[in-house]
Amino acid sequence: MLADEINAALAAKADALLRRSAEDMAALLHPDFVYVNSSGRKLDKAGYVDNGCTSGRIRFVSQKVSELDVRLFGDMAVATMVLDDHYFVQGHEIKAIYKSLCVFARTDGKWLWCAGQTMSPA
Repeated sequence: MLADEINAALAAKADALLRRSAEDMAALLHPDFVYVNSSGRKLDKAGYVDNGCTSGRIRFVSQKVSELDVRLFGDMAVATMVLDDHYFVQGHEIKAIYKSLCVFARTDGKWLWCAGQTMSPA
């Protein structure tokens, strides 16, 4: 089922963030990946991997997905969700709820995350 496949991709992304695994994260992202974080910062694939896994600026403790809704558009899937994040940014603890949109492309039989945006709910 599509929602299960996308949920598994999101779980793998969260796991890579928690473990700070740049290699695993890079394998989940499309080469032309683009992301806008909740602060409005635009990141490409290398920037996202660096920010979340290698720079040390962010350390995730947990990331939980709820209210997942997935829509299929050919070989693309668009997922909207609520993220319950717990992380540290430069030593400051953050526990926050975000709304997020992620776009996935089916590439060589697997779903790669190709674009996303996260924002604080109104």
